[in-house]
Amino acid sequence: MKKNLFLFISLLVVALCFSSCNSCGNKKDEENRDEQVAEFRSTLNHEDTTQMLKLCDDAMEQLKHRNYSAVLSSLYEYNDSTKEVKPLSAATAKKYTTMFHMFPVLDYHRLYYSFQLEGCNDVKYKVTWATAEQAGTKEPATTAFMFNPVKVDGTWKLCVKTANEEIDQTLR
Repeated sequence: MKKNLFLFISLLVVALCFSSCNSCGNKKDEENRDEQVAEFRSTLNHEDTTQMLKLCDDAMEQLKHRNYSAVLSSLYEYNDSTKEVKPLSAATAKKYTTMFHMFPVLDYHRLYYSFQLEGCNDVKYKVTWATAEQAGTKEPATTAFMFNPVKVDGTWKLCVKTANEEIDQTLR
């Protein structure tokens, strides 16, 4: 029973973290996207990478120290159609509060990061949320957290990944 609950919760978290819209476009759409990605990446420099990764790593450290309110106050939602960054809605904040309490960060490491577009970037972490003893397994319980850092008006903002955002499929 305990293992089934553990498996169900793990799958639920992975589904929440990785839900994305994977629509299949035609070749012209893919070429246009590739051009947009190349153009966005050409505007970035080493300082952008440093700032973006520090923002994400700092949030993970705050989660590790269970400073959930600090993390929640630094998270945003990005609307791609309007190019707006807004603080988390009450419903989204509640969802993440629940997730952070259910899956506390005991340890983490960055798996990868990827710059795609102004409003669609990936920073993915492997998170250990229970020791093997706590999980009742041979290995610690892990899941993944993913952020969407967005550069708006020259400043990086830490956004959450939502179901309508793409994930860099080349790095999965």
